[in-house]
Amino acid sequence: MTFEELQKIVYDAGIVGAGGAGFPTHRKFSDKVKQIIVNAAECEPLMMVDHHILEHHLQALVDTLNLLLDVMGADEAIIGIKGKNMHLLDKKIVSSLSGTRVHIKEIPDIYPAGDEVVLTYETTGKIIPEGAIPVMVGVMVINVETVYNIHCAVTRGESVTQKYITIGGDTIEDITVKAPVGMKIKELLHAAGYDNLQGKAVINGGPMMGKLVDLENDTVTKTTKGLLIFPETHSIIQRKRMPMSMTLKRASAACCNCTMCSDMCPRQLLGYDIHVHKTLRAASHSEVTNAESFLQSALCCGCGVCTVIACQQMLDPQAISMEIKGELGKQGLRRQNNKAPEKVRDERTARLVPSSVLIDKLGIRKYVKSHVERRDVKFAPKTVYIELKQHVGKPASAIVKAGDKVKVGDVVAQTAYEDLGTTMHASIAGTVKVVTDRFVIIER
Repeated sequence: MTFEELQKIVYDAGIVGAGGAGFPTHRKFSDKVKQIIVNAAECEPLMMVDHHILEHHLQALVDTLNLLLDVMGADEAIIGIKGKNMHLLDKKIVSSLSGTRVHIKEIPDIYPAGDEVVLTYETTGKIIPEGAIPVMVGVMVINVETVYNIHCAVTRGESVTQKYITIGGDTIEDITVKAPVGMKIKELLHAAGYDNLQGKAVINGGPMMGKLVDLENDTVTKTTKGLLIFPETHSIIQRKRMPMSMTLKRASAACCNCTMCSDMCPRQLLGYDIHVHKTLRAASHSEVTNAESFLQSALCCGCGVCTVIACQQMLDPQAISMEIKGELGKQGLRRQNNKAPEKVRDERTARLVPSSVLIDKLGIRKYVKSHVERRDVKFAPKTVYIELKQHVGKPASAIVKAGDKVKVGDVVAQTAYEDLGTTMHASIAGTVKVVTDRFVIIER
């Protein structure tokens, strides 16, 4: 298989990063990649999707990695997994990797081990320069589920029409399911037996970086990784619901400029020139002449260590930094004075955040289950809402119209191949009900 053929297969299948912002995977491929890093860190607490794929499809992942190595001419692939999860891997398959180009790398049980900058350092010792992407150091970082989706596309011609999702939190049991893309989240929870949501709120993603779900409108997308249910009174929910105006007022009144948010920042500990306390002060005190304090928010990964672990005043530097980063992006403003750190800071080892500490600080210890079951729930939504922008880049444009008949896997929208984007497919068989500027709505 040629480089171009693989790119086309992945583009046609609509494969994007399944564990983050949804970067179109075919655009990550490069002949400059020398090391492929598989993100198997399962970074945030209560998330279990990658665990189940590793446990049941490890050989498929290995075969796909060997294909990627051949096509891109890379040297090695490294599966970065926390040591505590090594028991999930088939020992025979792990043993068979000895002397091959695919390696298993045990990484520490820290947060945020899944941040691509942190993961790259923990698996290779390389530090991605500020404002750069992994390929700048010869690395491609790819999620476990994304690799599995490539396997399904290459071997079975399958496009991304379903998504693995962990449902957990304040529940009797936690499960991982596979649901149609475009299904209403409320309908999914109800079909899976989680219909008593009185006094509860749902987060799409992990407790640190996830977003609150609008149960009446939000749907499953290609990046939906987990649906975590918490009481509305829980501090996680209260923090995510706080208006930015109130977050800024609290910061202006209570920040004592102790610098702990900067001192504990995982990226600063890797040598990045990011000073969260300066961003916090500049934003909360309207110090608009201090442009650098705003622009450095571009280096923030949004992990939330500053908020949950570092700040003793219970402020939210994470929310402020990400708000600024988003607004700068909308205006096309970039930080110009990026650098390449030469080494990590000496204090890094002493300031790493163990996952167990994070769980206790979040107040979710009682929600951590000893077992998360992989359940085969047969979802049959009457209607799906295929969002046209489930990825980084340009939204897809519908290629169907109301009244068209579609089958599972039929293409319903595309971004032009030369643009940054991907392809969308029907996840149920039926009739296109309506096409809007946001959705292709299909009715069974």
